[in-house]
Amino acid sequence: MQKTILETLEKNNWKVEELSNTSKLTIYKLGIKLENSKVDTFIEISSEHCQLLIYTVCPTNVPENQRLRVSEFITRVNRGLILGNFELDFEDGELRYKSSYVFDDTLPNSGEIFLRNLYVTFNTMDKYLPGIFAVIFGNSNPHSVIMKIEKVTDPSLN
Repeated sequence: MQKTILETLEKNNWKVEELSNTSKLTIYKLGIKLENSKVDTFIEISSEHCQLLIYTVCPTNVPENQRLRVSEFITRVNRGLILGNFELDFEDGELRYKSSYVFDDTLPNSGEIFLRNLYVTFNTMDKYLPGIFAVIFGNSNPHSVIMKIEKVTDPSLN
């Protein structure tokens, strides 16, 4: 799987930093410029468990006094997501989006499947990042912000 991922990343001209490479776990890091911010993405390949995890990390840790509000925001968002989810570390405020899947030797290690999962983390973080910032820095209502992002009209306004 490591070979497939490296070849796929190189083919797309992404600079990759190898953070760890053991017989059980390989971790790659890449910095990506999205429309709304620059983010770091971590790719973890567990050979032991045949799992691939992709984390795209919010560029700003959530301040302690905003963690409950942001947790409401991401809980509401996660409810409607099909692939992946947001995670918030209540200890340090790190906010990230995770996508994951399993692989084995009976299926080809597809660069295309990897790319689709990678883009899910990029696109989802980029879509909701303005809302996350609005909740953190603008003291905006999490539910209202999500409805605006998803272009849903609040029926209570009728």
